[in-house]
Parts: sequence; C-alpha cells; structure tokens
Amino acid sequence: MDPITQQRIRTAGIYIPLLTGTLSVLGSGSILYSIYARRTIKFKDPQHRILGMMSIFDILYSINKALMFLTYPSGLGVPTFGNASTCALQGFFTQFGYAAGSYNLVLSLYYFLIINRGMSKEQFGKCWEKILHGVVIICHLSFAIIGVSIGLFNPTPGFCYITPGSYGTKCSLAGDNCKFQSTAAYFYEAFAQGWIQLAYVVIIVTNLLIWLYVRRQEQQMKKYRTTATTTAVGRGGGGDDNQLSEMEKKSSYARNVFIQSMLYVGAFVLSWSWATVFHLVAWTTGVSVPWITLLINTFLPLQGFWNAFIYARPRYIRLKKQHAHLGCIDIVKLVFFPPKEGGVGGVGSRTTTRVNENVSTLRSAVDDSDHRDGGDDDDERESGVFKSFMASMKRNKGMRTSSSSSFQDSQQTLKATGRARPAAFEVVDEEEGENGDGDKGEVDEAKNAAAEDELPENTPSPPASGEK
Repeated sequence: MDPITQQRIRTAGIYIPLLTGTLSVLGSGSILYSIYARRTIKFKDPQHRILGMMSIFDILYSINKALMFLTYPSGLGVPTFGNASTCALQGFFTQFGYAAGSYNLVLSLYYFLIINRGMSKEQFGKCWEKILHGVVIICHLSFAIIGVSIGLFNPTPGFCYITPGSYGTKCSLAGDNCKFQSTAAYFYEAFAQGWIQLAYVVIIVTNLLIWLYVRRQEQQMKKYRTTATTTAVGRGGGGDDNQLSEMEKKSSYARNVFIQSMLYVGAFVLSWSWATVFHLVAWTTGVSVPWITLLINTFLPLQGFWNAFIYARPRYIRLKKQHAHLGCIDIVKLVFFPPKEGGVGGVGSRTTTRVNENVSTLRSAVDDSDHRDGGDDDDERESGVFKSFMASMKRNKGMRTSSSSSFQDSQQTLKATGRARPAAFEVVDEEEGENGDGDKGEVDEAKNAAAEDELPENTPSPPASGEK
C-alpha cells in the first residue's frame, strides 16, 4: 500500500469516530434517560441496572474515541493536536471503557440464570450482581491505572494503546528503544484479548444453553397439546387449558428473552470482533493493517447506538399494538423519551390534574347555585358541599385499600396452596412487557404511579351546574 493511501486511511480512522462516537453517546444516553424516567420500576430490575452500567461505560469510551483527533499525538503523519500525555489519557479511558464490552458477558449470565436455572431477580441481585459489578469495574480500572503508571500506552498507527514503543520507533535487539518489546504481547493479551475471548466463550455457551432450553420447552408444549387434544376428544370434553396456557406463557417468555439476548450478542460481535481480527492478523503476519484499524475505530464506538435500538425494540412493538392510531415518529418519541414519573404527562400528573378539574368544577357549581339562590349563608353551603365531597373521596380511598388487602390475601392463599405462578413469570411482569406479548408491565406501572397519589384514579367528578 502506498504511503499516501495509508495516510488517508489513518486520517479517516482518526476522524470517523467523531461521528460514530457521537451516535453511540446519544444511543447510550437514551437508554439511561429511559431507565431514569421510570426509575421506580426499572431500578428494581437487574437487567436495567446492568444495561445502565453498560451505557455509562459506553459513553466514556465513545467520548474518548470521538476526541481522538485532540488526544492523538501530533507530528505522526495525521492532522492531530495531542501529545504524549494526552495519548496516555486516551489509553486510560480506552482500557477503562472496555468494561462496556464486559457487561455483555454479565447480561448473558443474567439471562442464563433467570431462564435456565429459574433464579429470581432478588437472588441474582443479592449475590451474583454485586460480584459481577465488582469484578468488571475493579479489573478494568486496575488495568487502566497499571497501564498509565508504567507507560504502557503509546501511539499505534490509529489510536493510543499497548505497544512495545512509540509509533515509528525502531526497536533494537537490545530493546533500548522499546521498553515493552518482549512483554507488550502479554500485556495486550491480558488487558484486551483475554477478557474479549472469555466473553465470547461465555456468551456463546450461555446463549446456546438458552436456545436448547427454549427448544425443549416448545417440544414439551407441543407434546402436551397433542396429548390434551387426544384426551379431550376421547372424553368428549375440554382439556386442562390452564396448564397449557401456563406452558405457552413460559415458552413465549423464554423465546422472547432468547431473541433479545441474541440481538445484544449481535451488537457485541459487530462492534468488538474487529479488534480480534486485528490481533490475529498482527500475530500471524507481524504487520499492522491500516484498513482493519479503520474498522476498529468505526465500529467499536457504535455499540451504544445498536444497544439503543435493541433496548427500545420490545417497547416499540408493544406500544405499536396498543396505539395503532399513532404514527411511527410519535411511538419512537414515547419509546426513547418516556414521560417522567410524576412529571408532565405522567400517570400521577394526570390524576392530580383530574382532581384539580373536579375541584374547579365543584367551585363553579357552588358559585352558580349561590348566584341563582341569592342566599345569605354562602359560606355554610360551600363548606357543606366540600365536606360531602371530601367524605366521598375518603370512602373511595378506603375501598381501594380494602380491595388491595383482599388482592394480597388472595395472592398469599394461592402461594399457600401451591398454585402461585412460577418465579420466572415475575420477570415478564417486571420487564414492562418488553419480553412478553401483553401489556402487563404498562398496567403495573400505572398502578404503581396511581398508588402514590393521595386520591384514587376513579375519583368521581362532582355534578356540573344544573345536573342532578
């Protein structure tokens, strides 16, 4: 490859991340906003906490990549403005930002334990989640600190990372010009390729086991459906529809989780596989290929961009079914920018607005009645009407409390008799309907938001003036 073409490829590799990194920041930022806007529900779910941490590290990594033209040292054949110190800073955040890729491993483990092992979210959150968060953050932070402290991060042809010496330096046999001539390969394997290869193995194995579990569930459901149909025909009656319905729900949930997991895996492979290709080519040929470096700088910052669409996909499908009259752009806005809890457009704000409208209507009714009657005891009549209105609201609140108690008692009775739903279905409800076919999560959110209001959702409006 001629020097001019090589220089153009290197320059493109430095400046293209300004676009791809910005897209990834916007994608990961939308995930964080969606989680925070509905935090009372999503903070309870380990999946959203894992995706939140993945998005935070992806933002750090993407910003670092987008600013490479400012941190890559100048005078190395490409128009940049950095120096040795900014190069070391770039290497630090590159290494620390690799934690975003490691969280794909954590997410696959979460799906496997929930689906295959039947572990509850509470059990995962109490033990596994804390350990995995600690391992990912401590390892990558330690690698980044060690790399900066020993001067391991130096310019490569397209970015600052682990090299035997600075870009363009000719390493002598004695190693005087290259401080890490004999050890750079080991550092690169431990700090970069080691965890990527581990992530590949864990992701492939766990998703394969999830697929086998889903396949086994579907086969069992088909076998049971055939047996139930044969039995029903022989007896001339219906089969056990409840058990078949439970099996279909469980199979549908596992299948949808598997699809979602595979999409995240696809985003991981599309983003991180080029680093492995670069490593294999350099290991076998001893040459750094410029176009592979260009692909690394282009695709590595895009993981947050892919994740945003994968994260929004189930909610988009559900909202599309619920609100077929809305246009595509309106649904996309609802998906990426949901109303904040208790804020404008939220469930709680709608309840409060409705109550305020009821009070305003009541005052208007009292004023109109006073104007028609012309009595002198205006204050007493107004006070009496408000007292009756407040008493009605208290009765409704008492009815809701009683209904909630009855529902909890019935759930405890079902658990005591062994007819409660399996723990796996709890994930469907808490997943805001994202992995299920129904809109259970949206209903639960509305109930939770309404329960925080002082007045019930079904507070009756007082009669308007002239109505009986």
